[in-house]
Amino acid sequence: MKQQYEILTTIRYRHDFFQALSYEGIGIRMSAATGKQLLNADLMLKQQASGFLLLYNTLGAGKRTRSDLLQDNTMLTFEVILKDPLFYNYTAIDAGSITTQCFMFGNDAANAPGVLHRHPYADAADLYGTDTLTEPFFTKPFGLLTLVLNDSLQDNYEIRFQARSTYWCYYLMSEQLAALPHPVILNNSGISCFSEPLLAALPERNNVPVLVSNDPIPLSDRTPDILKLANRLSEEDNKHKIIISPLPSPEVNRISAAGRSWYTNGKTYSEIFLY
Repeated sequence: MKQQYEILTTIRYRHDFFQALSYEGIGIRMSAATGKQLLNADLMLKQQASGFLLLYNTLGAGKRTRSDLLQDNTMLTFEVILKDPLFYNYTAIDAGSITTQCFMFGNDAANAPGVLHRHPYADAADLYGTDTLTEPFFTKPFGLLTLVLNDSLQDNYEIRFQARSTYWCYYLMSEQLAALPHPVILNNSGISCFSEPLLAALPERNNVPVLVSNDPIPLSDRTPDILKLANRLSEEDNKHKIIISPLPSPEVNRISAAGRSWYTNGKTYSEIFLY
């Protein structure tokens, strides 16, 4: 039998944390039943690092065009797997009940345009209790993706995740930094964008100065702005001596509760320790 495949739809994964246009932290897995559906419908799944293509055979018996194929309302379900162990460290999703919930993605008409979830980014609205799943899983899935092949099927979809925004906290750990009389953190425009030093008690350390950002800053695999630690020499003349430039970004593979005693409920913080 002759075969000639064309793209039925394309799915891409995106995450704002990564400046690159692709995200490789999730993937899909299909059951034997879904594999049989693809075979019977003369479809082919082509996985890629940051998404997948669903292809159809234009030379298959009976159905030749995309429109013909989309008359059957075929429903395909794939398991979405999480390959990124740090995902919840930098993703703007409340993971409080993630042990009993999983994501439900699909091309439902109620979803935001061009994506497979309710809002422009996947969020708590796409989480459902595992007790609602119609079939049992040996291991709780990260998510399920259901594609209904009908006239509403678009050529391209995305699954998008938003980066978490946190209050950045710079701890002045060394004696030299802790002794700075007027430490400030400046942004790329030379404007102070962090609080005056607070004092935090750490294990075996007392009164460590820490500067906290005035506003939440999105986490990213690249520093979004050049931050500098400086010592203010003259407030009237706005003169500063640069101490460290650029400052490092938070390391998402490390989680600390260093400042828990003075953290504000409902806010998320990231700690960076300077020596």
